[in-house]
Amino acid sequence: MLDGLTLDQVRTFVAAADQGSFSAAGRKLRRAQSVVSQTLANLEGQLGVRLFDRSGRYPRLTEQGQTLLHDARAACAVSALSHAAAARFAHASTARGFSFVTRRNRRSASANWPRW
Repeated sequence: MLDGLTLDQVRTFVAAADQGSFSAAGRKLRRAQSVVSQTLANLEGQLGVRLFDRSGRYPRLTEQGQTLLHDARAACAVSALSHAAAARFAHASTARGFSFVTRRNRRSASANWPRW
């Protein structure tokens, strides 16, 4: 069900469901309420289902929204685990003496390399 969605859309959806309002989700994500609302409207259009019932003061998850929420939480958890694993790998590589030379640190890195 999550094919073709961006991680940003999934995170925005989870935040809106957890916070109970689009404005609270916007504060949590440090975005404007209108951006959250537009992201979720695009998500609903892309999926072809209504995820929130907007008839009341606060949006409530529909049955389809509740179904998606379970998969969306799992996707966010996998993303967080992958990010943590990549951070551990980068830390372990630099702790062993390996470093990844980027454009920014290329000049200072070459000064520290042994000359044979």
